[in-house]
Amino acid sequence: MIATITLNPAIDYALSLTQDYRSGTVNRTANEHLTAGGKGINVSRIVHALGGETVIYGVLAGMTGTMIASDLERHRIPTQWLTLPMGMNRINIKLEESGMVTEINGRGVDCPDGILDALIEQLSHVTATDVIVLAGSIPPTAPKTRYAELMSALRHTNARFAVDTEGQALFATLPYHPFVVKPNLDELSALFDVRLHDWKETIPYGKRLQEMGAQHVLLSLGGEGALLFTPDRILRMEAPQGSVRNAVGAGDSMLAGFLYACQSGTTAEMALRLAIACGSATAFNEGLADGDTIRKLYAILPEPQQIDTIA
Repeated sequence: MIATITLNPAIDYALSLTQDYRSGTVNRTANEHLTAGGKGINVSRIVHALGGETVIYGVLAGMTGTMIASDLERHRIPTQWLTLPMGMNRINIKLEESGMVTEINGRGVDCPDGILDALIEQLSHVTATDVIVLAGSIPPTAPKTRYAELMSALRHTNARFAVDTEGQALFATLPYHPFVVKPNLDELSALFDVRLHDWKETIPYGKRLQEMGAQHVLLSLGGEGALLFTPDRILRMEAPQGSVRNAVGAGDSMLAGFLYACQSGTTAEMALRLAIACGSATAFNEGLADGDTIRKLYAILPEPQQIDTIA
């Protein structure tokens, strides 16, 4: 099973305008779409589309929480929610304009400390055959060590952890040796306070994340594809050519494909290839990609290339 944890889920409100955005006046939408959002939720949706077993864990509050639960019931994905009596889940605005997406992400609901204990209890049954995905932002009043605390509390289960967050929240998980971490180029730059421009410049920093504890590093590079740092080598794969229609959720889709392939017992090359297929299929789609679209794209992709070894 791939269990995903989304502590700060959202309603994603994606819209495009009838004309370019104009500040200080009325703007009207040409298209709009509401869906349950959050990195962990997106990962589970892609795993489910591929036919994998997944369960979504998360925290719901208010009318937006009801909307999130309803949307995922429609997709028939198993969920295990913790519900807060006050507040509401955030709304994230994704404004598509002139081929670019501007995001305005909500703050999120405050989570009491008791939520952590309840979540640990929910996940007490996981085993070494399971993957736990810790993805997205941490609620605003929770400590940045929250994901690390979960990993510490559940390490006796021997489950593998995948971490997709940023900054100190990511650094705090590394001593617990996550199976994979998934930064993008901007996040990797921010982690080490450098400005990285292309994949060649990222190699020392991907290796450093491994030295700090990560077993694998899946580095998403947008239109340039991805790098996969394994315990013994580095693989590179370019993204296929296509018209990008939706960048939101592409990185989450990439992580989902990688984890699904790993759970299936395939090679690192095939895992990276499926990761690229999932990420690109979502980028070329208006929303998250479906399983048939992913499989068709996967079938025509080349093999990844080894570019270095890990000493």
